[in-house]
Amino acid sequence: MHGVSAVARPKDRMPQLPAAGVTLFVPNESTAHSMHPTPPPPTPDEMARWRKSTIHAPGSASKHPGYAGDTDHLRVQVYGKRSDDGIGVQDLMQTAPKSYLIERALEKKEAVYHSSKQEPLGVSRTLGHELPAKLASGEAPFGKGTPHNYFGLAAKTLLAPVEPLENMSDAVREQYKKSHAAFMPGEQRRRNYTWDTAQGSVDPAVFRFGKPGDATEHNAIYYALHPAHDPYVPQPPTIVAKELEDFKEMTTEALGKPRPIGHGDNAKPPPDAGFGLPSKRKGDGEWNARQCLEGDYALDAQRPDVDLGQAIRPGWRNLPPPDDRAFGVPNVRTDVSAPLVRSVADHQNYGNEPSGGEVIAPSHFSQLDINEGDFLKAQSLEQIKSLFHAINTPFGDDVLEHVYAQVAAEDEGHVSIASFRAALFDRL
Repeated sequence: MHGVSAVARPKDRMPQLPAAGVTLFVPNESTAHSMHPTPPPPTPDEMARWRKSTIHAPGSASKHPGYAGDTDHLRVQVYGKRSDDGIGVQDLMQTAPKSYLIERALEKKEAVYHSSKQEPLGVSRTLGHELPAKLASGEAPFGKGTPHNYFGLAAKTLLAPVEPLENMSDAVREQYKKSHAAFMPGEQRRRNYTWDTAQGSVDPAVFRFGKPGDATEHNAIYYALHPAHDPYVPQPPTIVAKELEDFKEMTTEALGKPRPIGHGDNAKPPPDAGFGLPSKRKGDGEWNARQCLEGDYALDAQRPDVDLGQAIRPGWRNLPPPDDRAFGVPNVRTDVSAPLVRSVADHQNYGNEPSGGEVIAPSHFSQLDINEGDFLKAQSLEQIKSLFHAINTPFGDDVLEHVYAQVAAEDEGHVSIASFRAALFDRL
């Protein structure tokens, strides 16, 4: 919102009375302008490429902002270094010789290379090492054999022995359970806790947790053999006589329905019928709920009061104040005398402090605690002479007295430093 005008104003029902207070009106402003504020300025192009919304924009490639605006790759330019014209594409592509003679000639040319001498093509490199006769013939394996232990078992067999657990003793089997977690298939893991209660020790093999129920089921085998007698098994419908159902319909009071009294089906009320007495009697002038809420006032009584919006208390009238009346307390209390000794906590301005203009543009003599008003105050002849003698004025007392008398005659005896200085400069 841009001001008080954006707030909805109440409807003025007494336009003939002037409104109190001051209305703050902002011109050229409407509800549409308040609902649609001025959009923020767009981001400059040199800054927009550094935003995440621009880098990860949908449908565009993610590029680093440093080279997002680089257009050098659009120029017609081939990167790299050109090769000599002596080697053609045909020579580079034809790597395999076409005949045996050409292959032998190529091998003769490449025989001068060090790599061709050390590692000929198709033959392993020969370093000149000579192996023992047994290793060269393949009779003995390479390396040194590892001797077995005293029992002739390998390390794998020692770490993971293959022994039947059913032939072990209970102590050895419990040790394997603890070290290798070697439980039998389907065996329950037991931690050998000692279960003691107030009634004694508990054997987990035969103990049953929980509390037995109060009701004990009886005749379970009988109900299993005769399900028709089981009260919890749903039974097929039973066909009874119509006379019994008619008797129940006449003597039983159904919920939400009137009791039948034997008038037949023709006397049944319609589905939208309401039972009971009406809440409003006819012809007795009783009010209903709507009249109790709205009342029964005449047209003149419904009109607003003539003193609506006006004060009826004597001395309290909604009259506009005069145009020159100012409310509140002034910031500069010239109506209050300044204290002789002012406290450091007293921040009130009694009119003896510089104005806003003097604070913004101080005079040349403000550092000497002299303001512009001091130059306009009336001064005596002795004060004028002492002041101008102090600044080494090249004039004698007779000249100063003559100028002082001239200024006093023109200003009706009011001689200030400014008027005396102006008259003295005019004499020069």
